[in-house]
This record gives sequence, structure tokens and C-alpha cells, in this order.
Amino acid sequence: MHWFLDFLHLLAVGVPGWLLFRLLRVPAPIMMGAMLSAGFFAVKGWGVPQVPLGANLVFQIILGLFIGVRFTREAGAEFKKSVGVALLAGVWWITLPLGLGWFVSAWFGLDLPTSILGTVPGGIAEMSIMALSMNANAALVALMQFFRVTSVLIGMPLLSIRINRSMNGEFGLEEKKTVPADIDERQSDRLRGTVIIISLAIAGGLTGTWLGFPAGGFVGAMAFTGAASAAGWPLRPLPLFFRHIGQLGLGALIGLNATPEIVEVLWGVLLPTLGVTILMLGWGIILAFMVRKIMGWNLITCLIATCPGGITQLASIADELGADPLKVSLLHLVRLFTIFLVLPPLIKVVLICWG
Repeated sequence: MHWFLDFLHLLAVGVPGWLLFRLLRVPAPIMMGAMLSAGFFAVKGWGVPQVPLGANLVFQIILGLFIGVRFTREAGAEFKKSVGVALLAGVWWITLPLGLGWFVSAWFGLDLPTSILGTVPGGIAEMSIMALSMNANAALVALMQFFRVTSVLIGMPLLSIRINRSMNGEFGLEEKKTVPADIDERQSDRLRGTVIIISLAIAGGLTGTWLGFPAGGFVGAMAFTGAASAAGWPLRPLPLFFRHIGQLGLGALIGLNATPEIVEVLWGVLLPTLGVTILMLGWGIILAFMVRKIMGWNLITCLIATCPGGITQLASIADELGADPLKVSLLHLVRLFTIFLVLPPLIKVVLICWG
């Protein structure tokens, strides 16, 4: 009972921001509004909820389910075509942080591992864990990553829409959604289809987390439901209400990290972190136009798929912005795996050369 009440409390702190952003017609208002609303509550210390055990995993599974159910055979063929450009994105996001990390280290006096891990576009938790294993300042890495993620999630939707409009003159240019239009007619047993998709999403989320994948709950749920959807299983998509719950909760969880202590420490490194974030956004926009030229995707999809944000957060709002969630997920997933596989040994080599 306490877990359920804490869960409702967590969602409740995100509702004011959601309603405000919806009133102001801000893109992706649910997660963006919840993030800022929860952050405001956390900084002020007003009724900050106890985060329920496993809440992050629950939200990841819900959002992964909604992406996975879109995975048809046609989408699988598109994925195969996209692997090359996804690897390009992974390499692209390794090169810039090395240069930025060296600059931040030399200019602001931070140690090199902390500078690199603080500027590379990986997850907050994942980069912090990597920092601990490399004797870097994990707290500072987490702060820099939090500022980057927050800035990208707030600024990139607005920036993407503006760039898209200036290039194309309209907003909604994405390809047709990959969910079959006749999905309701193919369901002979709606309850059975709902049970199957929920069971697959939970099993996939738990498996991905157990295997230690980046955003394991999201990736696992997406993979399991996607494989079943591509195989033609009778899946029954959940109502959009559940996706809204996932976005609301995930935004609130991110916002609750903005404690007064974190804000105070972040203020001391605000200038380098802000400069790094702006450069990374520009670096991502350059990559977006390269991907658009190579793949022919619409501009919104390219911008969201190549910006330095988190896979779970960006994939969950891609649909609302007019981007293709599957393509967005693929590029971010390959980017994360490239970073996690290549960056640790690369930093060790750089440190040896630096020494």
C-alpha cells in the first residue's frame, strides 16, 4: 500500500508542470513539464516523494513496450539499412568528448577522466558508475550529465521544431506510423493480446536489467515486444494513458535529482558545462544533416535521433514531435553501446599518453 501511495505521490509532483506546459503549448509537455515541476519541488523541499522501489524500471518497461509494438517486418528491414549510420553516430559521439574533455581539464583544472566522462553523452547513472571505476569525481560527473540531459530535453524539442519549420515550412513530415492500421481487427481475444504484451515487456525489461544493458528495462521491453510483433503475435497495444504515465513518472524521476546541494555544486561548474552542452547540441545538428543526406529521413527524426540525450527519454517523446521512435531508438542505442565499449580503454590509453 505504501509503495502504491509513493507511486501516486511521484506522479502528482509532475502534474503541475505538465498542465502548465500543455497550456503554453510546449512540445512534449508531459515529460518536460513533469521534469521541471518535480525539480522545483525538490529544490524547494516541498513534499518531495519517496521514490518507490523499481519505479524507474516500471516506467522504462512501459515506454519500451510502446516502441516495441511498432516493430513490423518492414521496420526490421529499415533497421538493417540504418546500422551503418548508427555506427557513424556512435563514433561521432566518441570523438567530440575527447577533445572537449581535454579542453575542460586544461582550462578549468579538472582531472582528465572526470572531464571526459562529464562531457560524453552517456546516461547519468552509467557515467557515474564508470567514473567510480576509473577514480574520477563521480559526483561531479553526475552533475554535468544531469545538466546536459536536462538542457537537451528542454531545448532540443523546441530547436528541432524551429529548424524543421525553417527547412520545410511545416511540422508533421514523418513517414506513416509502422503500427498496422488493422490491428484491432486482427485481435480475436483482446484480453489475451494484452496479457501477452505485458508479460513480454516485463520479461524483457527484467532480462535487459539483469544483463546490465544501457537503459536495460527500456531496451529489453522494446526488444521482446518488438520480436513478437515482427513475428506476427496477436499483441494488443495498451491505451495511450499508460504511455503518458510512463512519461510523467520518468520526467518526475529526473527532476527529483535537482536537490539544493546539486544546484549549488553545479553553479560552480556552470560555465564549462553550459559551453560543453551548446557545443554538443551543435555537433548533433551537424550529424543530423549528415544522416538526413545519407538516409533520406525527415529532419525531425534525424535531429532527435542524433542529439546528445537519453534513449528512453527521447524515444518516448519522439512520436509527439513527429519523429520515428524506432529510428530514434536505434541510433541512440548504438551510440550508448559504442560509448560503453570503447570509452573505458580509450581513456586509459589517453591517460598513458598524457602521463
